[in-house]
Amino acid sequence: MSWTDVFLGIIALSASLQAAFVIALAVASRRAHRRLQEMEERLGPQIAIGSEQVARLAAAVSAASEDARVRAVRLESTAARLSQDLGRVVGGGADRMAGLAEATTERLAARVAGSSEAGRRPFLRALAAMKALRRGMAVWRGGDGEE
Repeated sequence: MSWTDVFLGIIALSASLQAAFVIALAVASRRAHRRLQEMEERLGPQIAIGSEQVARLAAAVSAASEDARVRAVRLESTAARLSQDLGRVVGGGADRMAGLAEATTERLAARVAGSSEAGRRPFLRALAAMKALRRGMAVWRGGDGEE
């Protein structure tokens, strides 16, 4: 037996081992592929059901969001109308108060004009108070109070 026979035997043994290893890898790969397919077949419907539920949930959230947006727009328009109505009511009340103050001031001025100096002091104070009230109402409405 020569060295060439030994080396050729070692090469043949190593090639046989490599072939056996490759065959074992192919068999293991085939088994793993089969198991993966089985798992996919088992989990596929469950994943599809889960994704359908997620899609339904997303549609429900979208609908609720749209409903909330519509309600917010309605609430904003209602608040704007109420604000305008309240402004009109308060403005009307302020105008009536100013008219009452003016009428009272004129009545008091007429009374004061007819009274003596001693009798005029209480009326002059009342007149000053009414003018101050009238000026305050005018300032409150946005005027400067001077007429």
